[in-house]
Amino acid sequence: MTGRTTYIHGPGGLLPRIMLVLLCMLYLGGGLYAEGAAQLFDAANTAYKNKDYDLAIAGYSKLLSQDYKTAEVYYNLGNAFYKKDSIGQAILSYERALRLAPGDEDIRVNLKLANQKTIDRLIPVPQLAIVQRWDQFVEARSSRTWSLLAGACVWLALAGFAAYLFIQSIRRVGFYLGVVLLLAAGFFGSLAWSQSHTEYGADQAILTTDNAYIKSAPDASSTDLFMIHEGIKIQILDHVGDWSKVRLSDGKVGWVQQAAYTVI
Repeated sequence: MTGRTTYIHGPGGLLPRIMLVLLCMLYLGGGLYAEGAAQLFDAANTAYKNKDYDLAIAGYSKLLSQDYKTAEVYYNLGNAFYKKDSIGQAILSYERALRLAPGDEDIRVNLKLANQKTIDRLIPVPQLAIVQRWDQFVEARSSRTWSLLAGACVWLALAGFAAYLFIQSIRRVGFYLGVVLLLAAGFFGSLAWSQSHTEYGADQAILTTDNAYIKSAPDASSTDLFMIHEGIKIQILDHVGDWSKVRLSDGKVGWVQQAAYTVI
């Protein structure tokens, strides 16, 4: 697996530790709590380096249960699951990490490697090249980044309109600049909304059981349409009892029991 610059064969560089400590301090408002979280993070990293992957998984999972949900923790957890050949859980962890850090190349590379170990080889429904490029453009930044850009444009637009009102020599420039920046704010705001749906939507899941039959109806006695295996990403369309209607990347649709998958 591809690792960070400071730990090619595993997790846990100095910079991630510092970042985690700062996040803990801001969230809990106390150095003692932050120190405890940092120690747990270091212990999990040490367990990973010692190839005790079960202990590493337990440490990262404990951090997540305490709401230290960072891309770094999910990424390291994915690495540990990958080493144990738990491909479904590894893919799930990488997908969650990618939602928090969509521009992180390490996460994308490791997710691709994990997907290559899945049994099913689905051929996605073809998309127009322009649609693919647009999706890549939107997903390259987090919803927070797009929101910050939108907010910055609003403030700059207000400055432009202020120049229009109070500075006679640049009235026209200030007015048109304000209009353009307001349009840009709307554009970035729409990107933020679109990306937030991807990041926080509950309609994407990973199959985390060894395999599952896709049924023709939400009933155990209904016809088996086909079987899917651990690690496959599915889109959730509907729910009936403990069954979910799902769509695969190749366009196939059917019903699967909710216990078979975990929402990203």
